[in-house]
Parts: sequence; C-alpha cells; structure tokens
Amino acid sequence: MPDDTSSVPDDLVDLRLAARSAQCAAEEFSAEIAAQARVRFPAPEQWLERLCWPAEPPAGGLQDGPAASFWPAELVERLTRLREEADTAGKKEAAHPTVDDARRAGVYP
Repeated sequence: MPDDTSSVPDDLVDLRLAARSAQCAAEEFSAEIAAQARVRFPAPEQWLERLCWPAEPPAGGLQDGPAASFWPAELVERLTRLREEADTAGKKEAAHPTVDDARRAGVYP
C-alpha cells in the first residue's frame, strides 16, 4: 500500500471499516459472554463454569468437546454468524483491486 494514504480509494476504506466493524462485533459478543461469566462465577476454582457458561459444564469434563459446543444453540448460531460476517467482509477487502496491485508490486504489508 502506498505511504500516502490519500490515494487509497474510498471504496477500499469503506471495505476496511466494514471488515473491522464486523470483527469487533464478533469480539464484543464473545467478550460480553465472558464478562457475564466472570460476574456469575468469580472464584478462581470456577474456571470451568466460566468457560462453559451459559451452559452447564459437561459431566465428563472438557474432553467431551469444546466449551462453545455446550452453549445454547442460539448463542452458537449468533457467534457463528458474526464470525462469518467478519470473514466475508475481510475477504471482500482482500479482493479489492488496489490490494491486488499492492501485492503484485510487493508493497502490501
């Protein structure tokens, strides 16, 4: 990318802002769940409850699967959708012709 950012096309700036916004939305959702878990289970020994909340910890421990799989389906679907939106927005940004030109010129960071 050029050092002079005034030559960056407005549509590429818009794509970058959309990608960052989508990424932040996914991160904020995960952080919101984690913050609620820390309030509900503040003790250090309650780490498993915090990890699995809002679901109950699995009877057999974490070897039964990743913690996110214990979440209610609507939360898993929402987080999955947010992550997919962020991925799609990032791919649109990466596919912009200016980014391709920068890659070919060897100046893409």
